[in-house]
Amino acid sequence: MTRNGTDDGSEKRARKYLLVARIGPKSLHAQWLATGADRNYDVFLSSYDASSPAIRGDGIYFEYRSGSKVAGYDGFLRDNVNFLRRYKYICFLDDDIEASPSSLNGIFSRCDQHNLKIAQPALTWDSHFTYACLLQQKRYALRYLNFVEMMCPVFRHDVLAQIAPLFALGYESGIDLVWCNLVAEGPRDFAVIDEFPVRHTEPVGGNKVANGFVDGRRYEDDIHAVLALFNLPWLRATPFSAICLSGRETNSRTSLLLWSLVLLAAAPLRGPTAGRLRAILVHWRHLWLGAAGNIRTKFPTGIAGRFTGYGARPSRKPMEPAGRRAPMPGLVPASPFRSGLSRQADRREAIPVEGGLTFRREDR
Repeated sequence: MTRNGTDDGSEKRARKYLLVARIGPKSLHAQWLATGADRNYDVFLSSYDASSPAIRGDGIYFEYRSGSKVAGYDGFLRDNVNFLRRYKYICFLDDDIEASPSSLNGIFSRCDQHNLKIAQPALTWDSHFTYACLLQQKRYALRYLNFVEMMCPVFRHDVLAQIAPLFALGYESGIDLVWCNLVAEGPRDFAVIDEFPVRHTEPVGGNKVANGFVDGRRYEDDIHAVLALFNLPWLRATPFSAICLSGRETNSRTSLLLWSLVLLAAAPLRGPTAGRLRAILVHWRHLWLGAAGNIRTKFPTGIAGRFTGYGARPSRKPMEPAGRRAPMPGLVPASPFRSGLSRQADRREAIPVEGGLTFRREDR
């Protein structure tokens, strides 16, 4: 690993935050490292492309690690336990995310200010996206919600240590539907930060071959296997409340729905317009239904016994689920956190995403 870009590896400045990225030939990391920028974060670049030159600089770390995204993060976590202890928040950023150092500074600062467990920046309206609830709403500084996706999560260090075994399960999709439920305690644990949006520049699923989705393996196969393993439904992603830029907090479902209507303008900014519009309509429907929440769960006994932290290295073969709804040893789900309405009946619903993919979600 190349440390700090200096010959002696000495540390020039202690920073509280760390940005980690698995990078390839089209990575946008040069933007995150803009010359002359005053960063409040260090950067760890883990390249899966053997031809990538080592990158040096103040607070920059570099390694070459072959393999897919989630498997690479698993290896990174296991090999850098002591290194990670120096940071309060760690962000896993996809290499096709366009973001300035000032935006990244703001994202980390807001996470720390609000003591968030897991968070992410909102996406600009011209981003490629799956979940419309994660598109920026400029009225708000942030929105508390029940879900943070895989694209750009920011973890508090102690929370990352708790959910780290998810990266060792052998799945490249779906673990983001579980991690909030593993650590949920209240309605202000997780947030999407609207004040500092980032832009997702590539279509969703554009790197699926490199991440192992070949020979008939589909994203939804991993997703449903992970949910079955933890005996969880696919919860809809909706906000509990929001903090306006003025500092006022609102938890009015009507207000959240009405102000989300502006998202309609995001539909035609990229193709496919029909799929983007449908995702926005799904989000409006979810806001109308209400009952945003998490279902508290924990690692099943078999997994918790095998992966007790960052220590032993398991096989990368995906764990076999014990049945879609069968109770698993040690699994103790609690009642979901509610935001007003009664629990909805289970239903299945298709969510179209870009790149020709269609996910099936189980709505609750």
